[in-house]
Amino acid sequence: MLLNIVNLLPLFTIVLFRTASVLFFSPIFNQTGLPLLIKIGLALVIALVIFPIVSDSQQMLPDSLLPFILLVFKEIAIGFVIGYGATLTFGAFVVAGDLISSEMGLQMAEMVDPLLGGNINPIAQLFQMLGLILFLALDGHHWIINALVLSYKTVPITEFFESGMTMGKIMQLFHGLFVSAIKIAAPIMIILFLVVIVAGLIGKAIPEINIMMLVFPMKIMVGFLVLGITFPFIVRAMEYVINILRKDLYGLVGGM
Repeated sequence: MLLNIVNLLPLFTIVLFRTASVLFFSPIFNQTGLPLLIKIGLALVIALVIFPIVSDSQQMLPDSLLPFILLVFKEIAIGFVIGYGATLTFGAFVVAGDLISSEMGLQMAEMVDPLLGGNINPIAQLFQMLGLILFLALDGHHWIINALVLSYKTVPITEFFESGMTMGKIMQLFHGLFVSAIKIAAPIMIILFLVVIVAGLIGKAIPEINIMMLVFPMKIMVGFLVLGITFPFIVRAMEYVINILRKDLYGLVGGM
């Protein structure tokens, strides 16, 4: 019994590296506020659950050290691609919030981003946290685990993935990121642009008014008002984008 466990330990180590890499780079699990011990514990539990599936279908591991190390780096790269592909969707929400904040003049109001690190403005933070809630409500964390299991069928441990096709899928996700961000932010941006035009016309008609002092608070007030009115539609749009993530994630893994 003990001998069998020792013999399976290298294979389990390889499975653990891919699993941990997926979790550390994927949404929810890669937040800076989540303790490292919890991340490691989740990786161990998930690796233990999927290990019987993997051990029944995998080939023999290399005996020498250098090929084994290369195998470890390959597993980390596969996990990074899966996790990063899922995180790109939340980048669309952040970009949409940045576009709206920029139009409202809130660029200076920033806070720490718990998901990606660095600074983020309040509207982008709101969109990001809302996206995480919707992601959990739609069982998005299950999609990531299913994609991890599927990756062992498309890219077995002893084989390498097709980098050219994978990069093409990543570029498609980048394109979808910006398209989704513009679609989410466009209604508010258009209305704020019209506010600037109206303010310019008022400034032309009544030169005595200091239009520069008037337009900035007006844009903030109108921006929050329109954001409140369109918020249910923004939630539906974000839910639609997250549902597309499921197909994109499985397509990314299937194309490796």
